Amino acid sequence: MTPELRQLLIKTDAWRRAGDWDNAAKGYQTALERLPEDAVVAHNLALCHLALGNSVLAQTHSLKAMQLKPQQWQSALIHAKSLLANGQKTPALALLESLALAQPATADVVLELAKLVMQHGGDAARACRLAQPFLGSAHHREAQMVLLIAQLYDRDDTVSAEALSQNICTFADLHLQLPAQDVATPPVAAVPQAARAPNTNDQALNLNKRLKVGLLSPQFSVSPVYFFTYGALKCMAGEVDFVFFSRGKKHDWATQLYQAMAEDWVDVQLCTAAQLAQVLAAHDLDVLVDLGGWMDPVGLQALSTKPARKMFKWVGGQSATTGLRTFDGYLSDRYQTPQGADPLYSEPLIRLHSGYVSYTPPSYLPPPSPRQGPTVRLGVIANPAKVSRAFLAELQHLLAHWEKAKWYGSDGVQLFFIDQRYQQPAIRARIRSALPGASLEFVTPADHLGYLTAVSRLDATLDTWPYSGGLTTIEALAMGVPSFTRAGQLFCELHTQSHCFFAGLKLGACSMDGLNGWLMNPTSTGRSLLSSQSPRFDHEALASELLFHFHLT
Repeated sequence: MTPELRQLLIKTDAWRRAGDWDNAAKGYQTALERLPEDAVVAHNLALCHLALGNSVLAQTHSLKAMQLKPQQWQSALIHAKSLLANGQKTPALALLESLALAQPATADVVLELAKLVMQHGGDAARACRLAQPFLGSAHHREAQMVLLIAQLYDRDDTVSAEALSQNICTFADLHLQLPAQDVATPPVAAVPQAARAPNTNDQALNLNKRLKVGLLSPQFSVSPVYFFTYGALKCMAGEVDFVFFSRGKKHDWATQLYQAMAEDWVDVQLCTAAQLAQVLAAHDLDVLVDLGGWMDPVGLQALSTKPARKMFKWVGGQSATTGLRTFDGYLSDRYQTPQGADPLYSEPLIRLHSGYVSYTPPSYLPPPSPRQGPTVRLGVIANPAKVSRAFLAELQHLLAHWEKAKWYGSDGVQLFFIDQRYQQPAIRARIRSALPGASLEFVTPADHLGYLTAVSRLDATLDTWPYSGGLTTIEALAMGVPSFTRAGQLFCELHTQSHCFFAGLKLGACSMDGLNGWLMNPTSTGRSLLSSQSPRFDHEALASELLFHFHLT
C-alpha cells in the first residue's frame, strides 16, 4: 500500500467515524478501485451507502465483501439490512437466521433478527425471547425497545397494561432524551405540564393568526396515516401553512396528494435525532404534529427537545404512550382512552368529540356484498405479529365449540388469514400448530386492492388481541363486514371498539362475546356498516376540533 493510499484510508476512516457518510463513501470508492480485493474497504463502502440510503449499492458492495471474506459476519449483517431496505424481506430473514446460528451471542445480529422476526416473521413472542438475553448488557437500549414493542403485540399475563405503560415511560426517560449539547439550534423551551392541560377555562383562542403547522412521519404514502388524516388535513389546508417533514422512502399517489397541500416539503430520512431536532426548530413552527410515534424512535428522540411551540401526538405508531413529557396533547377520543385511562399516558389526553380520526376511502374500495354460500367465512386480517398466543388459544377453543355445536345452520366455519406476510412458511406453521384440524386458508394479496377484495368476501372478521385492528377494521366495516373484538386498556387495544362505536354500532353486538349470537343467524345486508352520517366521514368536524386545539394559547 502506498503512503498516499494509506493517508486516504486514515482520512476516510475518520470521516466514517464522524458520520460524514458522503465523503467517506467517496474515499472508500477511490480506495476500492486501487484495492479491489480488500474485504474491509468493500464492507466500509457498503456501510456508507446504507447510511446514505443507497441500499442497492450497499447490497452490491456487502455481497462483494462477503465473497472476499466469508468469515466477516459484519458484512453479512450489512447485506441483510440492505436486502431489507430493498424490500427483499424473505431473503433478509433467511440470512439473519443463518447468521444468528453462527453468531448466537452477537447482539447486533440477534437483535436485528428479533426485529425482523416480529415485523416480517409475525412472531412477537419469539422476538421477546431473542431480545431477553441482552437486557442489562451494553445493548440494553435496543433489546428493551424490541421487548416493549413486542409486548404490545403479545405479552404474558404477568405484564399488565399499567406495567407496560410505566416501562415505556421509564425507557423514554432513560433513552429518548436528546442531550441539549447535541442540538446546535436551541429548541423551543418546554412549557410546564400544568400550564399545558387541555380544556382549562383560562386558555384563550388566537384565531386571527395563520398557523405554521409541521407534520412529521415516515408514512406519507398509502398507509393508515393517509387514510385517517388526509380528509381533515385537506379541510384545514386553506387556514394553515403545512410543512411536511418526510421520514420515509415510499412515494405513491398518496404522497402526491400530501405534496399538493404542502407549503413546504422537507426530506429528513437520513437525519440523526440531533440533526432532525435542529431542522424542526429552524422552521419556527407554531404547531408540530407527530405522525410517526413508535414507528420512528429517532423522530421521538428529536421531539424530546420540544422543537416547536406546541406539539401533538396523532395517528402513526400511536399504539400507547410515547413516554415523552414534551407533548401538549395526545389526540384521542372517549372510546380510545376512556375515563380513568389518563395514568397510562405521559401526555395530556385530548378527547375529540367527533372521534380521533376521519376516514378517506380509496377510489377502488370494493362495494359491500351479501353473504354467499352456506359456509361461514371468518377472517383474521391483521399483521401476523398481532396474532398472539392468547388470541390463538381462544380461537382454538371457539373452533372446538363450534364443531360440537353445529347450531348455526351452516356447513361450518372456514377461517381465512389475509395479509401478504402470511406467505411466510414459519407464520403458517405457527398458526397451523395452534389450530390443528381447522379449515384454514392463507390469502396473500399482492396489493391493497387485492387485500380489500379478499376482505369484502368475508362474512365477519375476528379482531386480534391485545393489539386490535385499526385501518383494517374500518375498511371491513366500510365494506359491510362486521368485526368482533375483545377490548383492552391501551390505545392499540381499543381501536376496533372505537371504530364500531363511531360507525353507529352497538358495542355489545361487536364484542367477542356476541360472536356466538351472530353465528345463529350470520346474515348480511349487503350495505356498508359505516353510514354516510358517521363521524368517521365528517372531516370538517374533526378539522374544526383540531384547529381549536392548535389555536389554544
